[in-house]
Amino acid sequence: MIILRTAVYFFLTAILLAGENPRPKNIIILIGDGMGVDAVTATVLTHSNSPYKRFRSIGFSLTSSANNLITESAAGATALATGYKTKSYMVSVDSLSQPLYTFFELAMDKSKAAGIVVTSSVSHATPGAFYAHVNDRKNEYEIALQLVSKNLDVVIGGGREYFLPENLGGSRKDNRDLISEMKNHGYKYFEFADELLSSNSDEKILALLSFNGFPSADERIFSLAELTQKAIDKLSTDDDGFVLMIEGSQIDWFAHDNNTEKLLTELEDFNSAINTCLDFAESSGNTLVIVTADHETGGVAVTSGNKDGSNLVLCYTGRGHTAAMVPVFAFGPGEENFKGIMENFNLSRIIFQLIDPAYTFPE
Repeated sequence: MIILRTAVYFFLTAILLAGENPRPKNIIILIGDGMGVDAVTATVLTHSNSPYKRFRSIGFSLTSSANNLITESAAGATALATGYKTKSYMVSVDSLSQPLYTFFELAMDKSKAAGIVVTSSVSHATPGAFYAHVNDRKNEYEIALQLVSKNLDVVIGGGREYFLPENLGGSRKDNRDLISEMKNHGYKYFEFADELLSSNSDEKILALLSFNGFPSADERIFSLAELTQKAIDKLSTDDDGFVLMIEGSQIDWFAHDNNTEKLLTELEDFNSAINTCLDFAESSGNTLVIVTADHETGGVAVTSGNKDGSNLVLCYTGRGHTAAMVPVFAFGPGEENFKGIMENFNLSRIIFQLIDPAYTFPE
């Protein structure tokens, strides 16, 4: 297995270093948590302006963790963030609990700006994998604590609960007020989306817009696309470029529930954010946009409906995750590297090489 992975790595490096293809200044990765092929199919059938029709480079990702065929979000996101598989429930640490370097950390070491925009808590498994290193995804208090010192430029999502002590309405038992600490580190703090979206502050952004995860897309007054645009506006002021991770977190939640109406609403909200990113990429000319998932949830299948996309019926094989491959879409400089079938960790390794072609992975 080590020989195979090493061969794959050198193959990828050869692709990236060959020719005169430019490297992207900015990299945006959008993760539809739990979003499999038929979830994408449903949105393509129901929307003539589906963002997936705008992509030219398409592939598939195999999503197993280091110890399970069927993964979960912590191990899935770790592979996407670090270029290594880890055991299920571990967040950007290896199987021996040693920290794994993330491409966010590499980008920031190269003076790029960095940001996350999610509809879950910002300390949830997927966003946490891009900046934190913990043994158990359930320890959101530690993930939130690590965020304080990471110096991300944009942090937008939910999860006030994990940042405030009990006497200030949170649930931290160490009496630390992480929001105040981050303010002292140069962050402008927002609790309400309208204040965030109307702000012209030059400070780093910390927006915790809900106690835990956001309300579902059909129950809130702001969209993921609006939050995404705000993040891009802020990050794109950095002359060295940026990395941005956007997650449609609740696609997974409603696939678990087998709730088709809510699932389609979350997918539509996520799609609007993809279009926002593609619009920016087209105008900038130096931005790579990648859309994928950490795993598939629910065994979603489109089983009937009309040819025009109306009256679709989605069926489910269960309420858990599956081993199904998930799609990979890429647009922009370097997109050609994301075609075909790849292991999830190789997707991240390509990103590492696009940020720094001289970077090598410890074996």
